[in-house]
Amino acid sequence: MTDSNYHGSCLCGSVRVKLPRDGAMSAICHCTHCQKQTGSAYSTVLMAPAADVEVEGQLATFNDANDQGQPVQRIFCPRCGSPIETASAASAATGFRLIKSGLLDGGAPAPQIQIFCDSALDWPFSLQDVPRFARMPTG
Repeated sequence: MTDSNYHGSCLCGSVRVKLPRDGAMSAICHCTHCQKQTGSAYSTVLMAPAADVEVEGQLATFNDANDQGQPVQRIFCPRCGSPIETASAASAATGFRLIKSGLLDGGAPAPQIQIFCDSALDWPFSLQDVPRFARMPTG
C-alpha cells in the first residue's frame, strides 16, 4: 500500500512537511519574484487543501508583494534558507496552501498548470536535446 501523503523536508531537515496526494495539484510559477526566490527559471509548488497540510519546525517569513501590490509571504527555513511555502490572500481565499515541490522526498508529480507565463524565461523548456549527466561531470 502506498502512503496517501507526500512527505519532505528542507535541506537541513529542521522543517518537515506532509500533504495529501489526493486533492493536490502541481503548478509552475514563472513570476519574477519566484525566479528571484528560487534562483531558478521558475518555482514549482504543490497546491493542497490548507486543512490537510502539516508544516513542522521553526520558520521565517519575508514579506513580499505580488504584481498587484497585494501581500505575499515567502516562508523559509531560517537555518538553511530552503523555501518552504508561498502564502497570499489569493491562496488563502481558495483554501489551498502552496508548498515548494523541491522539498518532497522521492520527487513531485509533473506540473499540471503554469502561471505568470508572461514572465517566463525566453528559452525552451524541453531539455531533451541538452546533454545529461547522472552526476556533476569531472575533468
